Amino acid sequence: MFIVLPAIDLLEGKVVRLTQGRYDAVKVYSNEPAEVALQFERDGAIWLHVVDLEGAKEGEPKNLNSLVAIRSAVKCKIQFGGGIRSLATLEQVFEIGVQRAILGTSAIVNPMLAHEAIKSFGSERIAVALDVREGKVAVHGWMENKAFSPFDLGKKMKDAGIDWFIYTDILRDGTMTSPNLEAIARFADLVKANVIASGGISSVEHVRQIKSLEHLGVLGCIVGRAIYEGKLNLREALGAVGEISGDVKSI
Repeated sequence: MFIVLPAIDLLEGKVVRLTQGRYDAVKVYSNEPAEVALQFERDGAIWLHVVDLEGAKEGEPKNLNSLVAIRSAVKCKIQFGGGIRSLATLEQVFEIGVQRAILGTSAIVNPMLAHEAIKSFGSERIAVALDVREGKVAVHGWMENKAFSPFDLGKKMKDAGIDWFIYTDILRDGTMTSPNLEAIARFADLVKANVIASGGISSVEHVRQIKSLEHLGVLGCIVGRAIYEGKLNLREALGAVGEISGDVKSI
C-alpha cells in the first residue's frame, strides 16, 4: 500500500522547513510540534515522518522531548531520524514508541551499524536515508558531500539486509518545484528495495506520479512545505492514493 507521510522537521523544539537542506534558510511554521502532528492525524495520516534537524547535524538527537510530545498526542505510526548513530540511541527512540528509525550518516560511514541494527530490531524497523545532491550522497545533516553514487551505495546496503530506503533529492527539497521522478525510478529499479521518495513534491498530481512507480517498489512519499503553505491538501493527497484510514501492514 502506498503511503503519504507528512513531514515534521524539528529545530530547537519548533516545526520548521529548510530550503535545499540549508540551515541558513529556515522557516518556522509552529512552536507546537504535537499540535501539528494531531492535525495531520485528523486529516487522515497513518504515518508521520519526523526528523531532528539538529540531531542530523550534530550527531545525536536534540529534540527528543518534542518526539515524546508527538508520540503522546497521536496514534499515528512514526518514522523518525536525525542523529541516530548507535544501537543505544536506536533503543531509546524505539522505547519512546517510534515504529521505524532512519539511519543516515551512520549507516554510510559505518555500514556495520546498519547490519547490527537489523539483527537487533528487524528489517521492517530500520530505514536508510540516502540524501542526494547532484548525483552524490550527502552526510552530516546534508552539510558534506561524499563521492558515493546513491545507486551503488543502495545496492550495497540492500545486499547487507536493508529493505527500506528514503531517497531525497536535496536540491528539490523544500522548493515546491517537482520530484525527480527519473532518479527515483532508476534507484528503485536498480536497488530492488522498498523506497520512500522525498524532495520537491508540491501537488496531488506529483503524489500520483510517484505512486505510478509503485510497481518498481516506490511505496510512499514525504510531503512537507507544500502542506504547510497550503499548496497541497493532505486529505486530498491521501484520498488520491486510496489511503484515508485502515491498518497498514507493509509499510
